[in-house]
Amino acid sequence: MRLIRIIINITIPFFLVILFASLLTTKPYLMLSKGLYDSHDDITFDHEYAIERVIGYLNYRYDDLDFGATPEDDDIIMRDTELRHMVDVKNLYTYLRLAALGALLIGGSLSYYLYRKDKNELYQTYRTMPLFPIFFILFVGGYMIIDFDTAFTAFHLIFFNNDDWILYADDVLIQMLPQMFWMVSGLIILALFSATIAGLYALNEKIVKKRTM
Repeated sequence: MRLIRIIINITIPFFLVILFASLLTTKPYLMLSKGLYDSHDDITFDHEYAIERVIGYLNYRYDDLDFGATPEDDDIIMRDTELRHMVDVKNLYTYLRLAALGALLIGGSLSYYLYRKDKNELYQTYRTMPLFPIFFILFVGGYMIIDFDTAFTAFHLIFFNNDDWILYADDVLIQMLPQMFWMVSGLIILALFSATIAGLYALNEKIVKKRTM
């Protein structure tokens, strides 16, 4: 049972982090950020069109990012380095989404198994679930607030094996998605994650606990 508890306490929070991170790859979210950052004032291409193409690429509606400044323009506005980096980003995003789906299936199945076999064990599992997320939130959130540049660099060094992520200030990706965008987005993800973990804890106390009596 201890192993099952550990697996659930890893898989469910992991799924939630990736779920909320996937909000960054939705057009509504990027449209909400349009015009909020100083770099957006320097954009000379069709911002909304670029958002639609980038989001479409990450969500498998487009096979490439060979688009111009406007729908009528055939001259590609991204440098080769940006294009290569986005291939890496899409691959990473795909792997993480598949891993998150697997985590949900495993964590959900084991939770159902405990519900049928030992409701008290299920209650104890979800009761202790916030412990690691609290540490994760404090560590990552604190790191982002204190030294976001280092945290941002560390993330890329961990997940990418080349330097294609090092871009220029006038690159399309940097103008659309400046560093402040990522800091704000990271804090939003942590806030949503925290609220959901707290919600699961409350539901566990309110519903599952009663069924153990």
